[in-house]
Amino acid sequence: MFKRTWTWLTCSAVLVMAPLAGCGGEERAAQKPTTKPFDGTFLGKVTGTNALVAVVAAPAAGKQERQAVLIYLSDGIKLSEWLAGPVERNTFAAASDDRDAEVKGELNGNSVKGTIRLPDGKEVRYEARKATGAAGLYQLTVSPKGKLTGASATGIGLTGKTALVADGSGTLKLADGTRHKFEVTGNARASDVQLKSGQLRVIVLGDGELRGAGRARGSEGFFIRSS
Repeated sequence: MFKRTWTWLTCSAVLVMAPLAGCGGEERAAQKPTTKPFDGTFLGKVTGTNALVAVVAAPAAGKQERQAVLIYLSDGIKLSEWLAGPVERNTFAAASDDRDAEVKGELNGNSVKGTIRLPDGKEVRYEARKATGAAGLYQLTVSPKGKLTGASATGIGLTGKTALVADGSGTLKLADGTRHKFEVTGNARASDVQLKSGQLRVIVLGDGELRGAGRARGSEGFFIRSS
């Protein structure tokens, strides 16, 4: 999903005078990054707004310890941003496809902190903690009858039923048995929610607070938030 260019430096064989240890295996080993890469789902609130943020850092892959990060940001009213970017030594800068939002952060074991540039240009701060229990970022499918199915980034399932109509309501039932009611606000443009037909993306905190957005079968979008 993410393309990165890796430049490899080789030692020149034209050294005539005293041999240098700069091309030796010992120095290369000493220069190798020792930062432990962190991964997981992190959830939190955005300072000065009603928005929630979810940061999903993938496990490191390969000997180069390459990582990727996916971020979802929503206030359940009009904001729905999906961002992606690479992770370098537990720091990242991710941008939305249209470049109108950017999230920067640093992973630190059980938390991530950073800044967010919102579509209106305002810069705010956020702090997210590692998700526990059934909390997480859920990507769901909405059936024509309003049934919700899918799972979180950590594989925790969720089901629910709702008519998903403007000014309606619904209930999410988490895998741990808890139920959380939400309100639906419809009539959003498809471009506002940035989702395919029949998709719903929602952040669920440990206390049941939630924010998200979806797109009904067809072209209309909608937002959801805790009732």
